Amino acid sequence: MKKTHQLGWQEERIDPDEVYDGPSRSAQKREAKAKTEVVDDLLALNKDQLKKFACFDEAFLESLALMKRMGFGPAYRRQRNYLGKRIREEAWFDAIQAQLDIIRGVSKQSVALHHRCEQWRDRLITGDDQVLSDFLDLHPEADRQQLRQTIRLAKQEVAQAKPPKQSRLLFKQIRALQEAQLGIGRASSETDEDVADDHEG
Repeated sequence: MKKTHQLGWQEERIDPDEVYDGPSRSAQKREAKAKTEVVDDLLALNKDQLKKFACFDEAFLESLALMKRMGFGPAYRRQRNYLGKRIREEAWFDAIQAQLDIIRGVSKQSVALHHRCEQWRDRLITGDDQVLSDFLDLHPEADRQQLRQTIRLAKQEVAQAKPPKQSRLLFKQIRALQEAQLGIGRASSETDEDVADDHEG
């Protein structure tokens, strides 16, 4: 598809031969707008988070860093449009959205894993030794003594209506074991703990 680049918001024109085979002009504008607006999401990330985007080249990261230092104005808008244009040209949008979901802890995998860890935590606290045995069968690499101690203290917290400090620790221990088994790293250091706090009251 041939493209011509112009200044301002009208950055692309579609080859006339393809007009009737593709999305409408309005749909194209909405798509272009969404792919430019994602630049704002990237600006909110720190350097370590940006390193997780394998698709970005050094020039894009430098341009993004430059934009962070700019004040609002014409130059800022031009830089934003330029970065949005790069995202469209390189077809990075889907990869960016997927990585943003992971960083925010809202990917389907992250949500499913979080719920699974919650379920195991609740079962271990309310259940008997058989539940722990079932869990250890799935995670033979786990520190049995450490888990037993955390579960015992978490049971005491529940019985005495104390703040769920040990329950949160148990959730972290379960989460670490589950992630190691799945071969994934933490997407966020706070998201799941914040959600766990809400559930634990």
